[in-house]
Amino acid sequence: MAEAMRELQIPFLASVLLLACAAKLTVRGDDSGSAPHHRRPFVYGVAFAEGTIGVALLVTPMGLVRLACVVFFATATWIIGDLARRGTDEGCGCFGGLSSAPAGRRGLVRAALLTVAAVAAAGVPESGAAVLDRAGAGAVLILAAETALLLMLSPEIALAVERTRSTTPCELLDVPLEQTYTRLRASEAWREHEDDLTSAQPTETWRELCVRYVVYPARIDDRTAEVVFAVPVDGRRRHVRAALVWDGGHEEQDDDSGPRRVHTPA
Repeated sequence: MAEAMRELQIPFLASVLLLACAAKLTVRGDDSGSAPHHRRPFVYGVAFAEGTIGVALLVTPMGLVRLACVVFFATATWIIGDLARRGTDEGCGCFGGLSSAPAGRRGLVRAALLTVAAVAAAGVPESGAAVLDRAGAGAVLILAAETALLLMLSPEIALAVERTRSTTPCELLDVPLEQTYTRLRASEAWREHEDDLTSAQPTETWRELCVRYVVYPARIDDRTAEVVFAVPVDGRRRHVRAALVWDGGHEEQDDDSGPRRVHTPA
């Protein structure tokens, strides 16, 4: 039984890799202003590696392919663990644009279990296709159980369901203010400016369509300023932006897509 489970990890891991490859190529996220691992050239490179390893697992028992599989999943585990540790609002990008939710414990556990499966299956002497060719009803049940566990650990499922049905436009979503604060304080923009803030409470908040703006007083280089954070209210992978407004009215933005201090209070 234990040996059969080890063998079944080969086609299981191959299917995960091929699914991740297909998702990266078909479900694209917004890569504007995103981290390097979300840029399209990098995403396409990872998708190529996933597809290559996935197909190779099915057609050959070569030790080099098994080693590449172990290294791939171990690296993914390290990256997701680093994102979760830093509390960043970046998604892992594991399944393309579907993986837009901030990296967390579920994604980390999933990657770690896949790494364990890759290590356990490294010494299997047969290809994935050969394992499937003689698989019986028991093997199907094992694969079904593993697939169910993978789905339970996949935050992408909720987003996939959301994208397949008619949803409320983001500008009409009723998003609690506390949820905005949670996303703000998990962002890179918050960590960049947190030490400059002179109050833990915002002086002003307002919302324009799909973005909520939150203003904090700050002091930078002995100058009084305000930091205006732009926090998206939808669940997509759009980054929190920030702009500095100096006491004289001069404004400095992180980039051209940051908030403008011209608004209709809401």
